[in-house]
Amino acid sequence: MPAPPAKLAGVLMLGVVAVSFASILIRWANAPALTVAFYRLLLAALFFWITQGRAVWPALRRASLQLMGFIALSGVALAVHFAAWISSLSMTSVASSVVLVTTTPIWVAVGTRFVLREPVRLPFIGGLLIAMAGAILLSGIDASVGGDSLRGDVLATIGAMAAAVYLLIGRRVQREVDTWAYVTAMYSIAAVTLLFWALLASAPLSGYPWQTYGFFALIALVPQVIGHTSFNWALKHLSAPMVSVTLLGEPVGATVLAYFLLNEKLGWLKIFAAALTLGGVLMAAASEKLLQAKIDKSKVES
Repeated sequence: MPAPPAKLAGVLMLGVVAVSFASILIRWANAPALTVAFYRLLLAALFFWITQGRAVWPALRRASLQLMGFIALSGVALAVHFAAWISSLSMTSVASSVVLVTTTPIWVAVGTRFVLREPVRLPFIGGLLIAMAGAILLSGIDASVGGDSLRGDVLATIGAMAAAVYLLIGRRVQREVDTWAYVTAMYSIAAVTLLFWALLASAPLSGYPWQTYGFFALIALVPQVIGHTSFNWALKHLSAPMVSVTLLGEPVGATVLAYFLLNEKLGWLKIFAAALTLGGVLMAAASEKLLQAKIDKSKVES
């Protein structure tokens, strides 16, 4: 049964606000990227095992081997996404990192058309291009143009590609499995992947002050449990491109938060870019609504 449009809009808005806090909280945690990513997924997975565990086990036992393979691949992709993106935050500006990682909709649109075989309408592409133009403008000119900045930009782009894989699989898998079972298993696999990665890289997993562990918990609860889970739930009801383009609201929120909390600059050009980004997101959302209306009409007629 399709979710009411108002509920979908509310869940997506909640998700955008929640993930906008990620880069700020990660900066404040002041810990190695792999350590932050590991605790983010570990604590999120524990949250769902504690709150949803009784419903998760039966759903996963019924899942086919192929379906579990897709869930495992999604977890690995999410681990790569976080490891690459969080690493980039220590090498380049918050704005540049967030903007580059949110090129995800481009990769998702390509995958949706050629992998999932779902339609991507021209108005949606127009909205995507407008939103991407605003997001790129929002990053401004990176003041740090050294080698670290370039490596940070590359890592953020790798994070975007991995996130596209994660979203495309989420759209495919949730045709057959409940959202709570999917995110519980997938977050768990991502946490295990990041644990092995952290151990191989000798990233310290203990010995931090209690404030750092508090930030780990906040990162798990707000951007992950609330933010990413909202987007995963929305994937059951909306196309992967629509959910991914909504993520372009993150650089807007992150840039505003960075202005107030990290003293990063925010001028009129960035305000214009933010408006351009949100306008593109709204255009893409409108095209998705029209597409869904046509699909519903064809189902009724048939």
